[in-house]
Amino acid sequence: MKQNLILCTSDVHGTLSAYSYLNGFLTNNGLSRYKTAVEQWRIQNDIIVVDNGDSLQGSPLMTYALNMHAKPNPLATVFNQIGVDYVNIGNHDFNYGESALLNYLEDLNALCLTSNILYQNEPIGHTVVHQTAHERIALIGLCTDYIPNWEKPEHIKNFKFLDPIEVLKQEIVKADADKIIVFYHGGFERDLNDGHPTEKLTGENVGYAILNTPGVDALFSGHQHRSIAQKVLNKPALQCALNANEFMVLDLDSMKPSLYPMKDYDVDSTIETLIKPFDEQTQLWLDQELGRIQGYDFKIRDAFQARLHKHPYVSFINQVQKEATQADICGTALFNVAIGLDDVIHYRDLVMNYAYPNSLIVKEMSGKVLRAYLEQCAEYFIVKDGQIAVNPLFDEPKPQHFNYDMLDGIEYTLKISKPVGHRVIELKFNGKVIQDDDVFTVAMNNYRASGGGNFHMIPECPTVMEIQRDMTDIMAEYIQAKKIVTVDHHDNIQIII
Repeated sequence: MKQNLILCTSDVHGTLSAYSYLNGFLTNNGLSRYKTAVEQWRIQNDIIVVDNGDSLQGSPLMTYALNMHAKPNPLATVFNQIGVDYVNIGNHDFNYGESALLNYLEDLNALCLTSNILYQNEPIGHTVVHQTAHERIALIGLCTDYIPNWEKPEHIKNFKFLDPIEVLKQEIVKADADKIIVFYHGGFERDLNDGHPTEKLTGENVGYAILNTPGVDALFSGHQHRSIAQKVLNKPALQCALNANEFMVLDLDSMKPSLYPMKDYDVDSTIETLIKPFDEQTQLWLDQELGRIQGYDFKIRDAFQARLHKHPYVSFINQVQKEATQADICGTALFNVAIGLDDVIHYRDLVMNYAYPNSLIVKEMSGKVLRAYLEQCAEYFIVKDGQIAVNPLFDEPKPQHFNYDMLDGIEYTLKISKPVGHRVIELKFNGKVIQDDDVFTVAMNNYRASGGGNFHMIPECPTVMEIQRDMTDIMAEYIQAKKIVTVDHHDNIQIII
């Protein structure tokens, strides 16, 4: 007798191929492996195939394709080839704007489930009741409604984001089904074992609250990139790692949740052939030589040390931001994936280091708010066994090293043994102690300017300037104009016990 199963991916982040854009080597992940997995599972089972969002953004191929307005959308083409039945929308799927998202949905054979996001006042997706051999399964799609806190306003001007819990309750009432299965592009705000909060309860993640909603029988989640397949509140809860490294499976008969690694499945040549034209153009784009850099070693060999002692690569990004905005102060993070730069810089290097399509925003900030900004940054560190270490909250449940900024244009000292909120013990601008009522212009990416990463003190600051272009493009033009880039690197941040 065939089993009734749901196979689900989440946070694929544009990883279509099983080959690395960094070095061309074969990897253990990618949707071309997933195609093989789905084919094998279909032989012996009745399966529903779902993607849970954050699939458009994240790979060089998709960056190039979306910037070039490729038609048909390569991700949609691959999902159609795999035979994906339903999709949910994630926060990063808005990163390239309205037309990119709508074209993706238009090119898909799959139906969209997302019911708490409205486009021109109509839901972008709808709950589906799927009939298996012996029961009716309601598939409800939800997304974190925290997107307006991060996304560029022009990307979401025709969208509304409704409270996922309230919409879920309405959808449950309307559904005439034996089981309610929720697909939520968001994570868990509480410990899965005892229910205590694991983060500030901002509403970004409400997975635990969804499982606690009467009527819900199982939850597929995402956003945090965790590997989860267990019972929570006596209901199956699932989440998978990012970049198509694994997929989730729920047995609808036994309600057993499982995770399966992509590496156990062979690469499907059909998918690799299908995306080859996109890949070839992407490779040409990535191989453009932009210029050279000299004066420092810009390779990042130890990410922790690169944050503890501000790396020259960080100074480079801030220098680019300074030239683009003429701001008094510039701040940037070292992203989780950053590996630094070789002496010869290609577009590939920028894309691999700066993984997000962020734009630049300049805020007017008082000395008081600037200090609060730095206090939030200081929460990245703790003292452990007499040494400075990373606060575990920035590693679990999801690595968030991108939420530690390093600022140029000021000199400051963080004393990590002092209580949270009182760690900035020295703060100067041009050698003078900064007062609360001093005013500065501060450049940062749009994610941080919107308060992303619990920087709630920033959004209320007046916006002085917006440069609505990707940082990778801004950096590329800077390098091309200079040809030989030198960086004015200062050891302006002191972090002490």
